[in-house]
Amino acid sequence: MITDNYPHRERPYVTPFFNDHAKVLRQIGEVRVITLIRTNRFGYRRYVWEGVPVEAFLIPYVPRMGVVFLPLALLMHSILLLKNLLTFRPDAVVVHMALPAGIPPAIFLRKGFVLAEHSSTFARGMNARLSRFVMGGSRKVLAVSSFLKSEIESRLGVKVSGVLPDPVFGCSKAATFKVSRQILFVGRITPVKDPILLREAARLLPEYRFLFVGGGGEGWYVSEFLKGLPPNCEYLGPLPKNEVIRLLRDSDVLVSTSRYETFGVALAEALSCGRPVVWTDSGGPRDFLNERNSVKVKERTPGAVADAIRETYSKLENGYFNPSEIRDSILKYASPERVAEIYRKYLFQG
Repeated sequence: MITDNYPHRERPYVTPFFNDHAKVLRQIGEVRVITLIRTNRFGYRRYVWEGVPVEAFLIPYVPRMGVVFLPLALLMHSILLLKNLLTFRPDAVVVHMALPAGIPPAIFLRKGFVLAEHSSTFARGMNARLSRFVMGGSRKVLAVSSFLKSEIESRLGVKVSGVLPDPVFGCSKAATFKVSRQILFVGRITPVKDPILLREAARLLPEYRFLFVGGGGEGWYVSEFLKGLPPNCEYLGPLPKNEVIRLLRDSDVLVSTSRYETFGVALAEALSCGRPVVWTDSGGPRDFLNERNSVKVKERTPGAVADAIRETYSKLENGYFNPSEIRDSILKYASPERVAEIYRKYLFQG
């Protein structure tokens, strides 16, 4: 399994859903992950993350310096790929996200790998041409949602073979609902995730407590978000997955104000804890959200978000939302067992 980044001790909260895919693949056979760790120095590391062996190069990384970073990344990915083709000798190769990790496999393994696409930037600028090259070199292209499948096919003209949901390992059982009036946001502090919209809705709901979890994105947006944080809001920064799951269990509702989601991992994990979701339509979550496990915001305004939160609490208090049914709904769609079956279909059939 090849990724561009993977959880590690310095940043355990980076792309944890890649680790979930690796754990699913372990149900099928022996797995090794090759990846890069973005840091401030060069190096090499082998480690085990939640039972999954990982081999990684450390690489200095500066955002928006692709002209320097991309050639280095391609060189290091190529070395790891060729080394493992000779020593690990995999029966199947899965690349997670076309760019940049998929470029060396597209060069050295023409039609010899399956691509699972998660990215929202696959068609941005030069990415479109590179994405077509990688997808054209893959044996099959899978997308993590019906929405992303449609986006890839319409914007790149590439056939997508099927949908591979992100597997849900969230809570081991649905948490009993008790009104804590604590509401959770999980996502990067960026314009796409738009936590400022929820922050403004929080001003209209002073009797509720809002917790925001996620790493920073564009500096100006983070500053703007923090500058106006009202007393009933708290920003906790990025947290490891086990801490996010604990907060989901301790909260009543997850709110997503995202403009664009290729899947919506945090939303799916909230459902696995038996928690309903308040969401603005962002694409990917349409596959698994419905009126029995969520409330959809009618328009992108603070008032509409506040109204959706009030409606959710009314339904919770009246017993409309059943935690066990909410959990069952997401496991039926994206349990590790179901995702493993999808992998078997596309890796070893046809």
